[in-house]
Amino acid sequence: MHLEYQRRAVESGELWRLLTGHLTHLGWGHLLMNLLGFWLIVQLFFRKMMPFTACFSGLILLTLGTSAGLHLLNPGLDWYRGLSGVLHGLLIWALLREIDQHPGANGLLLALVCVKLAWEQVSGPIPGSEAIAKGRVIVDAHLYGGLSGALLWALERGVAKIQNRGV
Repeated sequence: MHLEYQRRAVESGELWRLLTGHLTHLGWGHLLMNLLGFWLIVQLFFRKMMPFTACFSGLILLTLGTSAGLHLLNPGLDWYRGLSGVLHGLLIWALLREIDQHPGANGLLLALVCVKLAWEQVSGPIPGSEAIAKGRVIVDAHLYGGLSGALLWALERGVAKIQNRGV
């Protein structure tokens, strides 16, 4: 597949795979699961939250952050397909951006996502998710995406503070 993340291809200079690997999927079930997740996150958080260009830029950064984690921290991972890591980042980014407006609901959701990420690191993928995806779920992608979302939020906050000080 010419678009999936393949470690050797990336190391040979096919850097586009760091982005396009998240657009490829294992099958229709995997694609539909990811598209449903994306649609829900956009409907709940991003429709009124920010301009499209800011959201698109954030998606690119989340994608690159997830790919960087996979490439640098999982040297045994030869290939990857799917958007779920980026979706975890998008959700955490959205929850952190909105936590001041709805601290109870967004705090609870953030805690649940963090518990899910920790559980996956200890116990593996959620039961049934590999059957739906028709392949192995790379839970580290979820973790790296989530960490990328938190980092993106922290960078946004830092830039906003600098801009507000007039520096």
